[in-house]
Amino acid sequence: MNLNQIPIFAALARKMDWLNDRQRVIAQNIANADTPGYKPNDLKALSFRELVRGTKGPAAPLAATDPRHLAGTKEPMKFASAKTNDPFEVSPSGNAVVLEQQVAHMAETQMDFATATSLYKKHVGILRAAIGRRGGA
Repeated sequence: MNLNQIPIFAALARKMDWLNDRQRVIAQNIANADTPGYKPNDLKALSFRELVRGTKGPAAPLAATDPRHLAGTKEPMKFASAKTNDPFEVSPSGNAVVLEQQVAHMAETQMDFATATSLYKKHVGILRAAIGRRGGA
């Protein structure tokens, strides 16, 4: 059974993918904290409508070099990135990365990911309880 066919699991998986990509963008911002002229990036906030609708980006087909290979079930997702509107402060070199702000974004992303993971686990537990102790086998 593919859990992503159940809407709550699909929405949670999409949210965790978005949070994973946001963490990557924040890490890039921190890595470029000393790069002259660098402007920090962030991802466009994922709206509830997009989360539930599950819009999909273009997917590249998986290469199967053996007929026994399984087809992938998940398409890669592309999330819109957005430049930060108004930097809080800009260094004389033109760098607009504020480390305190990036660390706050990182902590927020980590807490949201922990919440989504906890919800995912709870829903799997509910399914296991509904199936019974033997797990349907």
